[in-house]
Amino acid sequence: MRIKIWASVDSQFSERGPYKMLDILEKDAPYLVGDLTHYGEVITIPPSITPFTDDADQSVIVKLDPATLNSRPDESVFEKPPSSYDRIEFFPIHVDCRGDWTPDAPNGTYRILESENLTIEDVSNHITPDTFSIWKQDCFLSKDTISALQGVGYAIVHRYSTATDRDVKLDKNSAELINLAVACLSLIRPTRRSRASSITGVIDANGIFKPQKFSTHNPADVPEVQKLFVIEKQDIDLLRSILPEFMRLYQKDETGKLIDEYEPIRMAVQLYEQAYAIPYWKARHILWWAAIEALYGNAEDSVKARIYALFGNKKLVEGYRCSIYEKRDIPSWHFPVQPQSDHTLGEMVPRIYEVRTASAHGQRVPDPNFTSVPHPVANAAPLIDVLAEAATFIIRKTVIEILQRGFREDFKDRETRDRFWLMKYGLDGKQSKKRLKEMEDSLKPEELKSKKIKP
Repeated sequence: MRIKIWASVDSQFSERGPYKMLDILEKDAPYLVGDLTHYGEVITIPPSITPFTDDADQSVIVKLDPATLNSRPDESVFEKPPSSYDRIEFFPIHVDCRGDWTPDAPNGTYRILESENLTIEDVSNHITPDTFSIWKQDCFLSKDTISALQGVGYAIVHRYSTATDRDVKLDKNSAELINLAVACLSLIRPTRRSRASSITGVIDANGIFKPQKFSTHNPADVPEVQKLFVIEKQDIDLLRSILPEFMRLYQKDETGKLIDEYEPIRMAVQLYEQAYAIPYWKARHILWWAAIEALYGNAEDSVKARIYALFGNKKLVEGYRCSIYEKRDIPSWHFPVQPQSDHTLGEMVPRIYEVRTASAHGQRVPDPNFTSVPHPVANAAPLIDVLAEAATFIIRKTVIEILQRGFREDFKDRETRDRFWLMKYGLDGKQSKKRLKEMEDSLKPEELKSKKIKP
């Protein structure tokens, strides 16, 4: 005989309706009140009316034990749930899959963190025209959003198993892992973002991806030179190298609370990331300036001297002359780069502080900062955009340097940060002014003159 198992929708009041059907069982004999079923004790035999009599010989109402919903009894006529679920979460990244722009394009699966089963791989084979059909029909998503979801190729991917189709704790851990990897990769190579963000779901027994949730956003554009950036194999190699150290910045205590350490680096990373999501130039620049000061301190002379010292390997003159562009930032068809468009830290850092001072004090930023200057990719670009390139270059290269050279412990707080700049580079407030004066004296007059931007 077929027996329907019902339970109250409100677990606190098991004898009250409305009821939901849990399962249909095939048994030789009916249940009696007080009998124990897989789902709990029988507390009521409902009257012989619809829907209790539809396609069943008996219906019973049980006092539901929620833990029993993770499995089905052998007598169930329903398909039994799998013993475990192969879950996947991924975040799209911008890769030149065809190798049109770079011969160093990814072309396979790359393990990033072996212990966590974290990879970078092409997930397009999991996505079919019907993958997001439910959201297409019912959620009124824009054409651009649907195109972004359907067009996901390479992504940062985390695979893990759960006993149920959803596991709050494991799902949260997966999301945090993906977010950390995304943040670290954005320091290594900031690129344009897809409208599609994190996508989570299950891979069924047939290998078909069934999405359960996803997030989307309207991404702001990146600074001019970064518009052509793509993720290359060398970026993946660097991510694999520094991600474990990056994750140590976000260690938690036994209660799951973030340990109150490494705030200068964490704050710099957070401000750097958040600024990319803001389209208004002044707001994003303010966050980038704050990120620079989280790493270098608050005094203008100290920040300038420390930036030049870090990028010049303790030689301020070399740091002053350091280009804000790396060789691979400029596509081969833009070579040779004209000297006037190859901007340096010596040009940019003082100008960053001029704009910062005006903005921080609620003053109007002078018009010359919005006029066009020579640019290695766009031929000409607004100076404010070049300042954005310089600010992001400083932040991301500084954080990567700290991680690669094992300086994490020197940035636990502001006190250890300032001690680091004094002990490693000999730069406190007084020494910074002295070293900057020595640097200016060692530069040729025509060099100083030529390095001043004339919009």
